[in-house]
Amino acid sequence: MGRDYQLTAFGTGFPLVGTGNYDTVPVGVFSQRCVERVESLHIRVRVTDVVGDSHERVLDCMRGARAEYNVPGAEPVNG
Repeated sequence: MGRDYQLTAFGTGFPLVGTGNYDTVPVGVFSQRCVERVESLHIRVRVTDVVGDSHERVLDCMRGARAEYNVPGAEPVNG
């Protein structure tokens, strides 16, 4: 922690962006060394929306960190 990565702490009431666009919520910051050495890092996010429905997603944090996915002008990596 603090050297090669920093993860964002999520908790009850943490504001998330709406759906239907390419806005993102930062999950963490990873050094180049971390990106090169860690093959996969998945985080499971469970949320309950304002009407009480529960949703769960598994996020591949390393996918957005890889240079080949971050080509200028390319579609954002949200999938």
